[in-house]
Amino acid sequence: MNKFSTNIFLILVISIIFLSVSCREDIVLPDEFAGNVNEPLELNNFNSYTFLIDAKKISVNYKKQADFSSFYTQISISITDYSSGTVRFKIKDNQSVNRFSYFGNTNEYNYKESLSGFVPYLIEIEADDFSGKLKIQLNTAY
Repeated sequence: MNKFSTNIFLILVISIIFLSVSCREDIVLPDEFAGNVNEPLELNNFNSYTFLIDAKKISVNYKKQADFSSFYTQISISITDYSSGTVRFKIKDNQSVNRFSYFGNTNEYNYKESLSGFVPYLIEIEADDFSGKLKIQLNTAY
């Protein structure tokens, strides 16, 4: 092999090693919790809201304005690895009227409910000494 071919070969090998080792992140499967304990992941998009937290003895009150325009909403709630405390979830309309409430103090696998007749405006999540993995999703239902 001549010097030019050897250099190209070395650059190619080094590039492949660099890309395969340094750019690899752990793959997080759907419905898996990623991140630090007691640090929620919140995704608030147009007509969609997701809240995930891996909680350990957390007591907090989150309030978030929703970005919905539809009168039809699908709710999905899951609590896994529950060990203590309570969690409350509320949805209010733009008049601050409570339109949906959920209380959790045990494992709950994929609780679903459909809401209609109002546009979700405010989302409230309250945890009291809660330990477990909480996943809340709201999406426009068609």
